[in-house]
Amino acid sequence: MKKTFAFAGALTAVATVMAVAPAFAADPIKLSVGGYGSVLVGYASQDDDFTKATGREVTGVDVKGDNEIHFKGSTTLDNGLTVAVKYELEAGGRSMNDPADTYSISVGGAFGTIVAGADGTALSAIAKGAPVVGGRLFNAGLDENDLTAGEYVLKPANNESVDATFINTSADSESISYISPSIAGFTFGASYVPDVSGDDNPTQPSATRGNAGSNEGYGVGLAWDGELSGVTIGVEGGYLWADAGPNAANLAAGSYAAGREEWQLGAQVGYAGFSFGGAYRDISQDRKVTNGSSFATLNGGERDEVNGRAWEVGAAYKTGPYGVSLSYLDSSMENTVKNVSDDSMKIWELAGEYTMGPGVALVAGVAHVDFETGVAAGSNSTVVNSNENSGWVVATGLSLTF
Repeated sequence: MKKTFAFAGALTAVATVMAVAPAFAADPIKLSVGGYGSVLVGYASQDDDFTKATGREVTGVDVKGDNEIHFKGSTTLDNGLTVAVKYELEAGGRSMNDPADTYSISVGGAFGTIVAGADGTALSAIAKGAPVVGGRLFNAGLDENDLTAGEYVLKPANNESVDATFINTSADSESISYISPSIAGFTFGASYVPDVSGDDNPTQPSATRGNAGSNEGYGVGLAWDGELSGVTIGVEGGYLWADAGPNAANLAAGSYAAGREEWQLGAQVGYAGFSFGGAYRDISQDRKVTNGSSFATLNGGERDEVNGRAWEVGAAYKTGPYGVSLSYLDSSMENTVKNVSDDSMKIWELAGEYTMGPGVALVAGVAHVDFETGVAAGSNSTVVNSNENSGWVVATGLSLTF
């Protein structure tokens, strides 16, 4: 609670300074339109044992889109403060179930930037990892993409493997963050997330969670970017602590993860068109039942922690309009029931791009994806096969920015 009051006090002080200083702008904020678009034709294979065990018939070839329209605007007040807004709308293809899921409003000045809204946190803003080319190929990058989501090679049910090497626990739930100005290459960031469950619940989280916990999250991170003898270097690290209560699914199952701690580390170096990078994330969380007791208390010593990790590594080369990258992601998470093995995911991705003109790129990629969901000892072959799937993906198409 002291942390909450301290954070609120700091924001109140900043707001007081803003209120006292004259704050007028000659012109109102005017929005500009931008965004990205892509359309891809791809082929994906599935494990025969998986499709038979799950009773699925899967089309090998598919057409996928990933398109967003962004509205952005800013104005600089007479007191030197810059106020900016951003709204993102899904415009077809991926994530159409939530067409307007991201927005932010920020105030910036010599002190840094305070940004609030339903968007990423300061930890995602400073994140670094494996360099990947290909624009919006597989929904861009190696983390949180169509491959980790099972959009091509199908992900088995209840697979909870970690989908990113940066801390993305809060998803796009509303939060407030502070990002400092760069000082000698160092940038500091901090975030407060009232509801780390990411369910965008419009009510106060503490009113809906009862004794289970408030779902609050606090994150801090530090990054450094510089250049030594022509070599660009970027490193970062971040930490999140959250008191996470159960969501509806957890309540039905009678258990949830609480007291969550996460670390992220990332680095990237570049020289003469080559770039190399990697990242690591560690998750440690206590598992409890809905009355607040631990599993060890109720079940005679059954494991009462649910831990996970993810790491990635990759290299890329760009020259003129051409680019190519090779990257690898490996992640796992302890299953929430007492299983022999963890939920895991392994992805290899080879991507290429050719820039045809400003904002237009021809992209292509090949990937191999392997999913495995932990199963209990003595499970029959049907259960095992329905929890394991792997396959190859080949896709090509156009990636646009505007």
